[in-house]
Amino acid sequence: METLVKIFYGLSCSAIFFIGLGIRLIIGMRQFNRRGLGGLQHFNNYFAGLIILFMEWVLKWAATVLIIWSAWGWWFR
Repeated sequence: METLVKIFYGLSCSAIFFIGLGIRLIIGMRQFNRRGLGGLQHFNNYFAGLIILFMEWVLKWAATVLIIWSAWGWWFR
């Protein structure tokens, strides 16, 4: 975890912003493409759906933190 923080400290705020935005875009596209005719998401089985949704939820929050962190850096650097 400590090395990730060091890597992100070395990046510019705009790079961190676009990384977070890219993560949210990729997850959103995956969720959109997984929808069927009725608008519901389709999974092979229940546990795969749970794991996939949990991982997407974690990644969305991580991307949101990156976007907020870059905005904070833009305003207060």
